[in-house]
Amino acid sequence: MFPFKKILVPTDFSEPSFCGLKMAGEMAKHFDTEILIVNVHKPIPRLPKPRVEASETTFDISAYEKQILAEAQDHLIELGTEIFGEQIRPRVIVREGEAAHEILNVADEENVDAIVIATHGRTGLAKIVFGSVAQRVVRRAKCPVLTIRSC
Repeated sequence: MFPFKKILVPTDFSEPSFCGLKMAGEMAKHFDTEILIVNVHKPIPRLPKPRVEASETTFDISAYEKQILAEAQDHLIELGTEIFGEQIRPRVIVREGEAAHEILNVADEENVDAIVIATHGRTGLAKIVFGSVAQRVVRRAKCPVLTIRSC
């Protein structure tokens, strides 16, 4: 189990998630660990299809979602280079769905040894309303999970 050979690091491009990336980077430098950076987007809700033909001015949600996912992929590559430099070449994965569920799916599919996830440290009503992706991942993960609050 230790040292970890493959670490999954989810990011929502927030400052706390960058701390998780930095921590995983330090582990990778010392233990020759593979880093997987994951970003999950919520799908855009769709209304039922209209009965009339779409006009030329109709907004193409599918194309927009593809563009968002492609841009996220590019941003993850840039982020990996910025945080890890040339020493570590992380693999980047972009998914669409519910964040905790998709993070756990990737962890299972990739058979990771650990997950390093940031927590925003919400408490009280904010935690109740928004929930905690990190909390759900910790509860349901099959591998060790390291939570990072800030650096």
